[in-house]
Amino acid sequence: MSIHPKSPGPDKPRFFYGWYIIAASLVMLLLVNAVGVGIFFKPILEDDKFNWDRATLSSVYMYASLLFALVTPLLGRLIDRYGPRLMLSISVVAQTLSSLLNGLASAMWHIFFARFFYEIKPYQSSQVLINRWFVGLRGLAQGIAAAGMPLGALLLSPLSQYLIIIWGWRPTMLFWAGLTLAVSLPLIFIIRNKPEDKGLVPDGSLPTVSSRENESSYPSAAAAESPGRTLSQAAKSGSFWFLSATQLICGIGCGFMMTHIVIFATDFNYSEMIGATLLSVQGGFNILGVLLMGHISDKYARHKVLGWTHFIRSLAFFIAVTFILLDGANLWLLYLSMALFGFGWFTTSPLTSGLVADLFGGLRMGTIIGVTMSYHTVGMALGAYAGGLTFQITGSYYAFFLTQGILEMLAVGFAFAIRRQKARV
Repeated sequence: MSIHPKSPGPDKPRFFYGWYIIAASLVMLLLVNAVGVGIFFKPILEDDKFNWDRATLSSVYMYASLLFALVTPLLGRLIDRYGPRLMLSISVVAQTLSSLLNGLASAMWHIFFARFFYEIKPYQSSQVLINRWFVGLRGLAQGIAAAGMPLGALLLSPLSQYLIIIWGWRPTMLFWAGLTLAVSLPLIFIIRNKPEDKGLVPDGSLPTVSSRENESSYPSAAAAESPGRTLSQAAKSGSFWFLSATQLICGIGCGFMMTHIVIFATDFNYSEMIGATLLSVQGGFNILGVLLMGHISDKYARHKVLGWTHFIRSLAFFIAVTFILLDGANLWLLYLSMALFGFGWFTTSPLTSGLVADLFGGLRMGTIIGVTMSYHTVGMALGAYAGGLTFQITGSYYAFFLTQGILEMLAVGFAFAIRRQKARV
C-alpha cells in the first residue's frame, strides 16, 4: 500500500476555487456597511450646511433609490452579457464615489447622487456569480458570502460611530472611500465569471440533490449553464410575482430600519453609540440567519425557508411596537427586536437569488434577479421615506412599526405560495 496521498482527480480539485470567490465577495460586501445610512443619518441632519428635517432627507434617499430601481434590471442585463466580474468592478468604483461625494457634499444633489452610487452594491453581481459556481451547495455558499453584510454592521458600524465622534462624519466618509478602493479593487483579480474559466464545474464536482425535500424542484449542475427562462417567460409565472412581492415588503422594512433605527433610539434619550450597537446586534444575528437558513435551504424547500424568515421579521416589528407602548423604558425589548430583525434582515436576499436560480435559472438569471431586486429597492425607498413622513406627521414611528409587522405576515403567505411552475409561452 502506498503511503503517499493520491493527487486529486481533475473532477475534484484539492480546494475548490469557488471558495476564493466566496471570500472575495464577503469582503466586498463587508465594506458596504461601514457607511450604512443609519449611522450617518443624524449627523447629516445636524450639519449646518443642510438644516433638513427627517422627511426631507428621507425623501432625498427615496428618490435616489427609485432612480436606482429603474436601472437595476439594466445592470442585470449587463451581468448576463458581460459577466459579474465587470459589474463588481463598477460596484467598487461606485461605492468609493459614494463615500467621496458624501464627504465633500455641500448641496442636496450631492447627497442624492451619493445615495444613488451607494445603491450600486456588489451583492447583485455576487449572487449571480455564486449561483454559477455552486449548485448543490448554493444556499450555504450564498449564505457565507451574504454574511459579509451583517459582519460589516457588526464590526464596522460601531467603528464608524466612534470615528464620527472623534473626526466628524465627513472625514469618516473620506476614510472609508480610500479604504474601500484600496481593499476591494485587488479582489477583482481573484474573480472568474464561471467555473469553466478555471477548467472546473459547479461545486468542484457534480453535486447530489437527493437530500432535498422536493428533488424535482431544483436544477442540476448542467442547468447552471443552460439559457434558462427569459424575463418575459418568468413573468408569466405566479411564483415570479409572489417572489417580487416578498422583496417589496422586505425592502420597506430594511429601508426603514437602516435609515431610522439609530435616531429612533435617540428619541428615547439613548445615545448614538447605543444606536450603533443596535446595528451591531442586527449584524451579529444576521450572520447566524444567513448561514443557518442558507444551510437549511439546501435541505428543505427554499420558498418555505423564506416564509419562516419573514415570520421572524414580523415578530421584530411587533416587539418594537411593544417597546414604544412602554415608553421605551425596557431597552432589552429594542435589542430583542433588532436581534429578530437581524436574523431575517439580509437573509432574504440569498434565499431570493437562490429561488430565482432554482425556478428560472441559467445564464439569464442576472436580469431576473435585477428585476426582483428593483422591487426591493423600491421598497427601501418607500420605507425610508414613509418612516420620516410618519414621524413628521405623528411624532412617532408607532404606526410604521405596526403596519410593517402586518406586511411581513403577508409576505409569509406570498412565500409559501411560491411553486415551481411551467411558464405559459
